[in-house]
Amino acid sequence: MKKLASIHLSTIEIFCQLYLKNSTKDVATSLSLSQPKVSRALNGLRDVFGDPLFIRKNNKLVPTEFTHTLYDAFAEIMDCANSIETDAINSVVVPDPRIVISTVPQLELGLAQQVIEEAEHSSVNPHLAISTLAWSERSEQQLVDGEIDAVICFKPSTRKELLSKSVIQHRGGHLIARAEHPIWSSPSIDKMIDYPMVKLVTMPFPANKSPIGVYAKAQGKPMQIYATAPDLGSAASSLLNSDALMIVGVQGAVDFLSSINGLRARRMDYAEDKYLLEGFSYPTVYLWLKRSLDGKVIVPLWLQQTLESYIVNAHK
Repeated sequence: MKKLASIHLSTIEIFCQLYLKNSTKDVATSLSLSQPKVSRALNGLRDVFGDPLFIRKNNKLVPTEFTHTLYDAFAEIMDCANSIETDAINSVVVPDPRIVISTVPQLELGLAQQVIEEAEHSSVNPHLAISTLAWSERSEQQLVDGEIDAVICFKPSTRKELLSKSVIQHRGGHLIARAEHPIWSSPSIDKMIDYPMVKLVTMPFPANKSPIGVYAKAQGKPMQIYATAPDLGSAASSLLNSDALMIVGVQGAVDFLSSINGLRARRMDYAEDKYLLEGFSYPTVYLWLKRSLDGKVIVPLWLQQTLESYIVNAHK
């Protein structure tokens, strides 16, 4: 007898099927193999055990006495192999498709993490993948086309395929500048317009016009733009390395910037803030979600509620 280690699992499977079906043709069909391959496997086993294993009688393969004994052991091997394979398949976690949320930089901080935490809390999927994408004029079409799952921005959508929900208005801006900036000695709007501004790429006002920029122009002092930052990190770097200023209305963004060593934040005087916003509607945050043909929102309710909660909490 040759070494049993030379027997492949596939050969054992062929043996067990031959024992049950008594035909190389039927086994070949059942296992999607060629008939010669089944015959070669049988001959290999005969060579290993020194026994014919099956004897052809009346066009059927009849097992020998040794084959009856061998089948019990081989069948047990196949049961173990199938059990291991089933356990391996069941243990593989198939993640849900990645959720992509398009958002403005003022509302990006901690967004993905909050959605992940809520998914775990709601037992949705502990392995849920979330990513954020910078809002742009293309976001509306991307949402309609299913390339992204939700949008958080400062403008409403008029597309009938989308729900455009007004979530919250923020009132009151905060002045941000480096801690040693001379503006802190007299932080009035008439002093602010003497310094350049750092803008975020997306502003919560029509045509990205800032109220202070409009005010400066009315005073005959067109405000200079030091930098247009794609995110809060870039904005912070510009502020730390210049005499530029920044006005931010979203509290979460203010908290982030003021936490950076070397930067300082101060809520603007109510009367001045109100005066600056004269002629402007209060900045509003909108949540866009795709609708199905019957008008129902496609994203699950837990995700919609999580995004609305995140937006509200970012303004506290």
